Amino acid sequence: IMTSQGGTEHFEVWKLDVGGLSASRALEEAPLLLFPSWRGPLLTTMLLFSFFYLYIALKNVLMPFLDRAENNLHHLPLITVNQALPAVALVMLSLVYMPGLLASVLQLYRGTKYKRFPDWLDQWMCARKQLGLLSFLCAALHAVYSVCLSIRRASGYMILNAAYQQVKAGVVDSWVETQVWRSDLYLSSGILGLGVLCVLALTSLPSVGQALNWREFTFVQSFLTLLQQKSV
Repeated sequence: IMTSQGGTEHFEVWKLDVGGLSASRALEEAPLLLFPSWRGPLLTTMLLFSFFYLYIALKNVLMPFLDRAENNLHHLPLITVNQALPAVALVMLSLVYMPGLLASVLQLYRGTKYKRFPDWLDQWMCARKQLGLLSFLCAALHAVYSVCLSIRRASGYMILNAAYQQVKAGVVDSWVETQVWRSDLYLSSGILGLGVLCVLALTSLPSVGQALNWREFTFVQSFLTLLQQKSV
């Protein structure tokens, strides 16, 4: 490392012990690895999404077809995905904070915090940042899919059919106050929850997290997390 003081250049050599010669293979392969810390979280997200997607598809597409011969295959590309994404986001968010609770219980059981955690718990805790960012990704995709629900072709057909049925039944005003309040409160809570999750995702970035002191970081990761979970 070259440093300069008073116009004079100095060279400093730093040594880092990374083990014996047997560790050279791992060091040589390290620059060639593709997101090694993201493999477990990505696999978890894909498995959770596949589970919820198949469950919702069986419930809302296959069962109505077998029971009433109702064709809901058009739900698969948009509606089913949109219903699976929030479930995945909530489960992923719970996986972010669950290992911290397990670690606290384990430390209380052992009576000390200086013993090493089991390998599975240590790897789980190291993957919390990736799990949180993937949870934010699922929540953001859910917001985009929800906005697109009103502009799809099937939604236009449903509005036309509902309007025809209303005119045929002679209904002048179909306003339902309770449904209006439920819909607005539901959307408002979802927007607030996504906003809080955005703050949590930003504070998990190293550049942002280093700018916060311990109390500020704890406030964001504890109080705002509880607020976000209540909002959804």
